[in-house]
Amino acid sequence: MSFFDFWRGFNLLTLNINQYTFWQQKPAFVLDADIENFWVMYVIETGQCSYQIGPKKGQAQPATILLCPPHVKFSRKVLQPLTFHFFRFSFQSDLFMQQELTGNFTQANPRILEDCDHLKKLEYRLSPTAKSLRNHLLTDIFYTELFRRLFEDKIPIVTSLPIQNALHFMDEHYHEGICVGDVAQYIGWSAGYFSRQFKKVTQLNAIQYLDRIRLRAVQQLLISTDLPISNIAEQTGFTDGYYLSKKFSQYMKTSPTKFRKTHQI
Repeated sequence: MSFFDFWRGFNLLTLNINQYTFWQQKPAFVLDADIENFWVMYVIETGQCSYQIGPKKGQAQPATILLCPPHVKFSRKVLQPLTFHFFRFSFQSDLFMQQELTGNFTQANPRILEDCDHLKKLEYRLSPTAKSLRNHLLTDIFYTELFRRLFEDKIPIVTSLPIQNALHFMDEHYHEGICVGDVAQYIGWSAGYFSRQFKKVTQLNAIQYLDRIRLRAVQQLLISTDLPISNIAEQTGFTDGYYLSKKFSQYMKTSPTKFRKTHQI
């Protein structure tokens, strides 16, 4: 599901913590494996452990987040004493698929680590307010990851110099109406070979990447200027206003005119 399609079926996430514990320098687990009736999550601050959650296995380092759904076997072994946040909670959401959450589903960024620091301060507080805050902070961890998935450019670290050059060329020249063939020619590849390699390296279609860059520029011009659609098309590399409107409506599920009215202040 693309991040454009996501919002059409948006449902809120519901979450309730059953247990939260902050473990410091834990030398070993009492059980090498366990199966819970709740979701279980570890946010690791220091140390290392090996794990297997369902079919997914690996080695967890600092800032790793491990997530195990209910009724799934969680095997683990401490390799270096672990300091980590432990959560047992109920969880319902249409925003994430269980299979994409299972195992090491993300890394803890500064926002998530800040949430965990606040949770430590609430660990032994039993008031309804503290419980509500704990639920809020854990929910924020999931929304932080959702925001990253939806709005970050989902291009992995690119080590291929030709693809790096292609990305830079597209970023710098999208407004000139370049096509995939122009980009391929710039790096000395055929259009077909470039398209296959670009998809392999970035997991993105080269045409869609160009569309994304152009539509981002279109949104900015719609909000910040009073330029007619035809002029915006000319400045962002679209052939004409009609084609721009068609592409914009396809991706954004609204027309450029409605988008402008909604977002201008």
